[in-house]
Amino acid sequence: MNILGIGGYSHDSAAVLVCDGELVAGVAEERLTRVKHQGGIPHKAIQYCLDTVGLMPDDIAHIGCYMRPGMRLVRRVPYRLLQMLRSPRYSAAYIGYEFAHNAQYVAGLRALRGRNTRLHFMEHHPAHAASAFLVSPFDRAALLTIDYIGEWPVTWAGIGEGTQVRRLFSESYPNSLGVFYTAITDYLGFLRASDEYKVMGLASYGQPEYLDEFRKIVRFERGGRYQLDLSWFQCHYLPGSRHGYFSKQFLDRFGPPRNKGESIEDRHANIAASAQAVLEETVLHIARHVHEETGLTDLCMAGGVALNCAMNGRLLRESPFERVYVQPAAGDDGIAIGAAFQLYHDLTGAERCFVMNDARIGPEHADGKIRSFLDLAKIPYETPQDVTVRAAELIADGNIVGWYQGRMEFGPRALGARSILADPTRPEMKDLLNKHVKHREEFRPFAPSCLEERAQEYFEGCAAPSPFMLFVYPVRPDKHREVPAITHVDGTARVQTVSRETDPLYYGLIEAFSRLRGVPMVLNTSFNVMGEPIVNSPADAIRCFYTTGMDALVIGNHIVAKR
Repeated sequence: MNILGIGGYSHDSAAVLVCDGELVAGVAEERLTRVKHQGGIPHKAIQYCLDTVGLMPDDIAHIGCYMRPGMRLVRRVPYRLLQMLRSPRYSAAYIGYEFAHNAQYVAGLRALRGRNTRLHFMEHHPAHAASAFLVSPFDRAALLTIDYIGEWPVTWAGIGEGTQVRRLFSESYPNSLGVFYTAITDYLGFLRASDEYKVMGLASYGQPEYLDEFRKIVRFERGGRYQLDLSWFQCHYLPGSRHGYFSKQFLDRFGPPRNKGESIEDRHANIAASAQAVLEETVLHIARHVHEETGLTDLCMAGGVALNCAMNGRLLRESPFERVYVQPAAGDDGIAIGAAFQLYHDLTGAERCFVMNDARIGPEHADGKIRSFLDLAKIPYETPQDVTVRAAELIADGNIVGWYQGRMEFGPRALGARSILADPTRPEMKDLLNKHVKHREEFRPFAPSCLEERAQEYFEGCAAPSPFMLFVYPVRPDKHREVPAITHVDGTARVQTVSRETDPLYYGLIEAFSRLRGVPMVLNTSFNVMGEPIVNSPADAIRCFYTTGMDALVIGNHIVAKR
């Protein structure tokens, strides 16, 4: 049975293909259109999935979609009607937008059907939960999903057993931790619904000076529940994109928002630190109750907030859960995975047969096509006998190296297929990369890709595999000076572990580098510049290479070097 899963629509649209219970292909639309956070119907992503296994639209039995439009309208329209007196113009415009948006969504998805295809609109948060649980290694697990908003819920807790997920409790809009963190992102002068990871990085440079006030903004309640004090916000009745997310009360207390491009003050870092701390505390509060109610020691997480790897690391260290699984595309793009697997198991009754421990399910370009492209473009290159050894030598000599190999990763992290690599032992490398390659803020950290069996030597608590770079671990104090380029200002690192069985080529590169520099890891960042999606095609890779400060590009079996 062939099932397409569709994730996202307002933003981050994506498609995956599940064939007889196996996840065989998946890609976000942005990687193919080159428009970051591309929304809409993911036509190019769908075509890629079909082409990967030689299918036509008529060969697709079912399509699972990331949201139920009827449920969304039933909850959102009455809420906006209640806001009419407070904000009549915006409320009326929002209601009109809701009807138009959902009509376009339904019409666009119906147009995808082949002659034998049934269309299914899945419930947002259960599909989020399924995207983690149904591809996890756990037979039974507690489930927790947190994002900006689904149809109406914003936080959802449940239990996964076998092939089923069921709800325990949920919080609804406007009590959204996703809204809270996006509001902070916007207030600090970053791009909302895109740059939340910058707040997480900046938080390590500040002190949680305002934590007491932020604990009043996000208040704990019994039974793992929480409430936002809406007197601090205005985005629940006014457009945050135009008027700002926070009310006058917030601005009077914390000062004016930072505009994009303005310098970052200590106040901004302290606000980021306070917001990060209250987010972590709130999720720990929820997780502890979920553990009490379920008695389970395994947890699966999804939703955009589950991409906050500092929060995930603290959850792993301090919550009662012994194991935590987050799949690599925890945001709305990854709902495509949950929608497809939910349908497969519900319709066939089949047992689970797939565990996602590798994110490389995207497009690839054969070595012959890469070579033909380089020849056609008259780009000089060498083809060494062992590309991993030569790449390791380049990195060990202090070069910044683009690494373009095999199938592209699904999700926002580069995991050794579309990566930029450097020597983690060189203290200057972080600033060089931020300034001359990534063109991004100086406070942004870089992550290590470490040989799986040696991760515990360098990172405290990194006992289980961490293949998707979604958990922060403390760097052991005696290793800070050994790997300064990947050690964040707070002494942590966002770790990716690499196994020989899953990715032998990338493992071989790191192993060769370890022999040269004595550390079992390389610095790994995504192969893109700020504001652009990660590269997809060889042409994307070459363009990024020649417009940044990279020194060499390892593309397939070939190496392109700048003079």
